[in-house]
Amino acid sequence: MSTATQNPDDIKAEITEAAQLRFRAYGYGKTTMAEIAADVNMSAANLYRYFSNKQDIAAVCARQCMDDLQEQLKSVLTVPDASAEQCLHQFVQTSLHYHYGLMHESPRLNELVDTISQHHRELIYERNISMESVIAEILQRGVDAGDFAVDSIAGTSAAILKSIVLFTSPFFMHLYSLEEFEKMAIDVVTLIINGLKKTN
Repeated sequence: MSTATQNPDDIKAEITEAAQLRFRAYGYGKTTMAEIAADVNMSAANLYRYFSNKQDIAAVCARQCMDDLQEQLKSVLTVPDASAEQCLHQFVQTSLHYHYGLMHESPRLNELVDTISQHHRELIYERNISMESVIAEILQRGVDAGDFAVDSIAGTSAAILKSIVLFTSPFFMHLYSLEEFEKMAIDVVTLIINGLKKTN
């Protein structure tokens, strides 16, 4: 990599991509800054011009994953003629499939998740806020259609996210098979929806 003429953001993107590949293949703990630097053909000293430490690189990787998940979750709102009930089911299934795939295809990413949970909790809070915002849009759709009765959209969104944590967190993805998770998710969301339904 020749950094003399490259945009600093492009260089950071290359570093992040190389780091993410190493985290997936070898794990966070066994990846060194020197190895990441070598993967992008720069010296370790030069690498520190762009990232203070490995944790900072991990945080950028985590944020990219969060952005990817958020994009997928928001897509459930764009399905033509989908009801709020359908959107909520699809929201949980989308999150489940994302986290299940991530953890089973790249099990060493668990180390990265642990690191982020310990050292960058603000990212976890941001992730939860982003997910709650999509749930809030789903609830509003249900209220507008006359299907849901919700006193507090924000409060109910936060409560729903907590109640579906089994399907929205990578920590639990080794507990059951995907089929078992899918069935449990349907049962839990159905229970939530029954509690949200407007009674005449």
